[in-house]
Amino acid sequence: MENKGIESAINFESLLKLGFAVIDARYFDYDITNEPYKLVITRVTTDRDDFYRDMLKSYFPKFEVEKNIYEVWTAILEHKISMSKVLNRDVSIKVAVYDYLETSK
Repeated sequence: MENKGIESAINFESLLKLGFAVIDARYFDYDITNEPYKLVITRVTTDRDDFYRDMLKSYFPKFEVEKNIYEVWTAILEHKISMSKVLNRDVSIKVAVYDYLETSK
């Protein structure tokens, strides 16, 4: 998975149809795998179309989606991994959301 982006590694819509959502990508070294990041997945009990939008609004209250929410969330997770690699440590999802929204304008 190291050479693939998150978008090619998972299908957000398929996960949501199964009742799950990716809420983070952690950048750590683990003894049991050589993968560069690990996905944090949770069960979704709310309306699947609103889940990511509501989650992003909890981090950034003035957030408005101008394009596909799955594309935005994928870009944020990719941005988080990129920031983590540059800093050689895991960056919080909240920091990644703020940085992505500020630098993608």
